[in-house]
Amino acid sequence: MSLKKKSTRVTAIVAATLLISALLSVILYNQLALLHFINISFYFSSGYLLIGLLILVVEKGFFDGMSYSFRRLFKRNSVTEAGEDTTDITPLSELVSVPYSSLLYSGCIVLAVMLISLAFFYM
Repeated sequence: MSLKKKSTRVTAIVAATLLISALLSVILYNQLALLHFINISFYFSSGYLLIGLLILVVEKGFFDGMSYSFRRLFKRNSVTEAGEDTTDITPLSELVSVPYSSLLYSGCIVLAVMLISLAFFYM
């Protein structure tokens, strides 16, 4: 994916998130207050960061050994055909291929906006 396309996607996610945070502040609390905006944007940024980091950890192969062991165990315990081999088990990191960088960048930018808003709130 090209850098321009990725930056456009990150900008769109950040803009939509900040707009939705402001709208949710008005809808849920009947006012547009900085504290409510900070709270809602924190939820969004932490969600983006957690999902992005989880995808990163899975794609880098951290859970491959565990998933291989469970699949082998369940194949052995299930009714199997004679001569079935367990070497054809695909690792979990090869099954998951979701672009996570735009989620991480968006989460960091929304977190930065939230921290700047928090600094204004306490001034």
